[in-house]
Amino acid sequence: MSGKKQKISRATMTRFPIYLKALRTMGQSGKESFLSSELAEVTHIQDTTIRRDFSFLPQEKSLGKRGYGYDTKHIIDALSEVLGLGLDEPIILIGVGNLGSAILKYNRWKYTVGKIVCAYDRDQNIIGERFGVEIKDINELEDTFPKDCKIAILCVSDGVQEVVDRLVKLGVQGIVDFTHNHFIVPEGVEVQNVDVVVAIQELELKMKANEEE
Repeated sequence: MSGKKQKISRATMTRFPIYLKALRTMGQSGKESFLSSELAEVTHIQDTTIRRDFSFLPQEKSLGKRGYGYDTKHIIDALSEVLGLGLDEPIILIGVGNLGSAILKYNRWKYTVGKIVCAYDRDQNIIGERFGVEIKDINELEDTFPKDCKIAILCVSDGVQEVVDRLVKLGVQGIVDFTHNHFIVPEGVEVQNVDVVVAIQELELKMKANEEE
Protein backbone atom coordinates (compact mmCIF):
# COMPACT_ATOMS: atom_id res chain seq x y z
CA MET A 1 0.00 0.00 0.00
CA SER A 2 1.45 3.37 -0.99
CA GLY A 3 0.90 5.64 1.97
CA LYS A 4 -0.01 9.24 1.34
CA LYS A 5 2.54 11.64 2.76
CA GLN A 6 1.25 13.30 5.92
CA LYS A 7 1.13 17.06 6.01
CA ILE A 8 3.26 18.44 8.83
CA SER A 9 1.50 21.07 10.94
CA ARG A 10 2.98 24.52 11.46
CA ALA A 11 3.28 23.85 15.20
CA THR A 12 5.34 20.72 14.57
CA MET A 13 7.56 22.54 12.07
CA THR A 14 8.29 25.26 14.64
CA ARG A 15 9.41 22.58 17.12
CA PHE A 16 11.72 20.80 14.68
CA PRO A 17 14.51 23.46 14.90
CA ILE A 18 14.35 23.25 18.72
CA TYR A 19 14.91 19.49 18.56
CA LEU A 20 17.66 19.93 15.99
CA LYS A 21 19.61 22.41 18.07
CA ALA A 22 19.34 20.25 21.19
CA LEU A 23 20.33 17.06 19.38
CA ARG A 24 23.31 18.62 17.65
CA THR A 25 24.53 19.81 21.03
CA MET A 26 24.00 16.31 22.44
CA GLY A 27 25.77 14.79 19.46
CA GLN A 28 28.72 17.13 19.91
CA SER A 29 29.02 15.88 23.49
CA GLY A 30 29.25 12.28 22.25
CA LYS A 31 25.69 11.09 22.96
CA GLU A 32 24.92 8.54 20.23
CA SER A 33 21.35 7.74 21.31
CA PHE A 34 18.65 9.33 23.42
CA LEU A 35 15.23 8.72 24.92
CA SER A 36 12.31 11.04 24.23
CA SER A 37 12.22 11.75 27.97
CA GLU A 38 15.84 12.97 27.83
CA LEU A 39 15.07 15.31 24.94
CA ALA A 40 11.98 16.50 26.83
CA GLU A 41 14.16 17.55 29.77
CA VAL A 42 16.37 19.64 27.51
CA THR A 43 13.67 21.24 25.34
CA HIS A 44 10.84 21.45 27.93
CA ILE A 45 8.52 19.84 25.37
CA GLN A 46 6.46 16.84 26.49
CA ASP A 47 7.87 13.48 25.45
CA THR A 48 4.50 12.46 24.02
CA THR A 49 4.62 15.52 21.75
CA ILE A 50 8.19 14.67 20.73
CA ARG A 51 7.26 11.11 19.77
CA ARG A 52 4.25 12.36 17.81
CA ASP A 53 6.38 14.94 15.99
CA PHE A 54 8.99 12.31 15.13
CA SER A 55 6.26 10.23 13.45
CA PHE A 56 6.30 12.80 10.62
CA LEU A 57 9.99 12.20 9.91
CA PRO A 58 11.22 9.69 7.28
CA GLN A 59 10.62 6.39 9.09
CA GLU A 60 13.79 4.68 7.92
CA LYS A 61 15.69 7.23 10.03
CA SER A 62 13.32 8.02 12.88
CA LEU A 63 12.17 4.71 14.34
CA GLY A 64 13.18 4.30 17.97
CA LYS A 65 14.20 0.99 19.55
CA ARG A 66 13.01 -0.31 22.89
CA GLY A 67 15.77 -0.02 25.49
CA TYR A 68 17.92 2.07 23.12
CA GLY A 69 15.79 5.01 22.14
CA TYR A 70 16.49 7.06 19.05
CA ASP A 71 19.75 7.20 17.12
CA THR A 72 21.01 10.78 17.50
CA LYS A 73 22.63 11.03 14.07
CA HIS A 74 19.65 9.49 12.29
CA ILE A 75 17.22 11.97 13.86
CA ILE A 76 19.54 14.89 13.11
CA ASP A 77 19.72 13.79 9.47
CA ALA A 78 15.95 13.36 9.30
CA LEU A 79 15.25 16.78 10.83
CA SER A 80 17.79 18.44 8.52
CA GLU A 81 16.16 16.74 5.54
CA VAL A 82 12.66 17.94 6.46
CA LEU A 83 13.79 21.48 7.31
CA GLY A 84 15.90 21.70 4.16
CA LEU A 85 18.75 23.46 5.94
CA GLY A 86 22.21 22.14 6.57
CA LEU A 87 24.82 22.80 9.17
CA ASP A 88 26.89 24.72 6.62
CA GLU A 89 24.07 26.91 5.27
CA PRO A 90 25.79 30.22 4.33
CA ILE A 91 24.12 33.40 5.61
CA ILE A 92 25.10 36.99 4.85
CA LEU A 93 24.50 40.10 6.92
CA ILE A 94 23.77 43.47 5.31
CA GLY A 95 24.49 46.45 7.56
CA VAL A 96 27.03 46.34 10.38
CA GLY A 97 25.82 49.17 12.61
CA ASN A 98 24.97 48.68 16.28
CA LEU A 99 22.32 46.02 15.64
CA GLY A 100 24.28 44.32 12.88
CA SER A 101 27.36 44.17 15.09
CA ALA A 102 25.35 42.57 17.89
CA ILE A 103 24.00 39.93 15.50
CA LEU A 104 27.48 39.34 14.13
CA LYS A 105 28.80 38.82 17.64
CA TYR A 106 26.00 36.33 18.29
CA ASN A 107 26.95 34.22 15.27
CA ARG A 108 26.59 31.05 17.38
CA TRP A 109 23.64 29.21 15.85
CA LYS A 110 25.89 26.70 14.07
CA TYR A 111 24.04 23.78 15.64
CA THR A 112 20.85 24.78 13.86
CA VAL A 113 20.96 26.67 10.56
CA GLY A 114 24.50 27.44 9.51
CA LYS A 115 26.50 30.60 10.03
CA ILE A 116 27.13 34.13 8.80
CA VAL A 117 29.94 33.77 6.29
CA CYS A 118 30.39 37.46 5.50
CA ALA A 119 28.83 40.89 6.02
CA TYR A 120 28.44 44.04 3.92
CA ASP A 121 28.38 47.74 4.76
CA ARG A 122 28.85 51.05 2.95
CA ASP A 123 30.97 52.64 5.69
CA GLN A 124 34.60 52.32 4.60
CA ASN A 125 35.71 52.54 8.23
CA ILE A 126 33.93 49.26 8.97
CA ILE A 127 35.35 47.27 6.04
CA GLY A 128 37.71 44.56 7.29
CA GLU A 129 37.00 41.92 9.89
CA ARG A 130 34.87 41.81 13.03
CA PHE A 131 34.19 38.88 15.35
CA GLY A 132 35.99 36.62 12.90
CA VAL A 133 33.73 37.53 9.96
CA GLU A 134 34.91 39.44 6.91
CA ILE A 135 33.07 42.71 6.25
CA LYS A 136 32.99 43.77 2.61
CA ASP A 137 32.04 46.90 0.69
CA ILE A 138 28.34 46.82 -0.29
CA ASN A 139 29.34 48.31 -3.65
CA GLU A 140 31.14 45.04 -4.39
CA LEU A 141 28.17 42.84 -3.45
CA GLU A 142 27.70 41.31 -6.90
CA ASP A 143 31.42 40.55 -7.29
CA THR A 144 31.96 39.03 -3.84
CA PHE A 145 28.60 37.38 -3.10
CA PRO A 146 29.18 33.91 -1.56
CA LYS A 147 28.24 30.97 -3.74
CA ASP A 148 24.90 29.24 -3.04
CA CYS A 149 23.87 31.76 -0.35
CA LYS A 150 20.06 31.86 -0.06
CA ILE A 151 19.55 33.71 3.24
CA ALA A 152 20.31 37.35 4.08
CA ILE A 153 19.88 39.27 7.33
CA LEU A 154 18.93 42.88 6.60
CA CYS A 155 19.97 45.60 9.09
CA VAL A 156 20.14 48.71 6.90
CA SER A 157 18.04 51.86 7.16
CA ASP A 158 18.59 53.54 3.77
CA GLY A 159 18.02 52.29 0.24
CA VAL A 160 16.36 49.13 1.51
CA GLN A 161 14.40 48.31 -1.65
CA GLU A 162 17.50 48.71 -3.81
CA VAL A 163 19.47 46.34 -1.58
CA VAL A 164 16.61 43.81 -1.58
CA ASP A 165 16.39 43.94 -5.39
CA ARG A 166 20.11 43.26 -5.66
CA LEU A 167 19.90 40.34 -3.24
CA VAL A 168 16.99 38.78 -5.11
CA LYS A 169 18.87 39.00 -8.40
CA LEU A 170 21.75 37.16 -6.75
CA GLY A 171 19.47 34.29 -5.77
CA VAL A 172 18.55 35.11 -2.17
CA GLN A 173 15.29 33.32 -1.30
CA GLY A 174 14.87 34.29 2.34
CA ILE A 175 15.33 37.62 4.14
CA VAL A 176 15.35 38.22 7.89
CA ASP A 177 14.20 41.83 8.11
CA PHE A 178 15.28 44.12 10.96
CA THR A 179 14.78 47.32 8.92
CA HIS A 180 11.17 48.25 9.89
CA ASN A 181 10.89 49.61 6.32
CA HIS A 182 8.35 48.46 3.77
CA PHE A 183 9.77 46.74 0.71
CA ILE A 184 8.50 44.40 -1.98
CA VAL A 185 9.83 40.99 -2.95
CA PRO A 186 8.77 38.76 -5.84
CA GLU A 187 6.79 35.57 -5.38
CA GLY A 188 8.98 32.77 -4.08
CA VAL A 189 11.05 34.99 -1.77
CA GLU A 190 10.17 34.74 1.92
CA VAL A 191 10.55 37.58 4.43
CA GLN A 192 10.68 37.10 8.21
CA ASN A 193 10.13 40.41 9.99
CA VAL A 194 11.74 40.89 13.40
CA ASP A 195 10.19 43.79 15.33
CA VAL A 196 10.84 44.12 19.06
CA VAL A 197 7.99 46.62 19.49
CA VAL A 198 5.47 44.21 17.96
CA ALA A 199 6.88 41.37 20.09
CA ILE A 200 6.37 43.42 23.26
CA GLN A 201 2.84 44.34 22.20
CA GLU A 202 2.00 40.69 21.59
CA LEU A 203 3.50 39.79 24.96
CA GLU A 204 1.38 42.42 26.72
CA LEU A 205 -1.76 41.09 25.01
CA LYS A 206 -0.96 37.55 26.19
CA MET A 207 -0.31 38.79 29.73
CA LYS A 208 -3.59 40.68 29.71
CA ALA A 209 -5.44 37.62 28.46
CA ASN A 210 -3.96 35.55 31.30
CA GLU A 211 -5.13 38.10 33.86
CA GLU A 212 -8.68 37.97 32.48
CA GLU A 213 -8.93 34.16 32.66
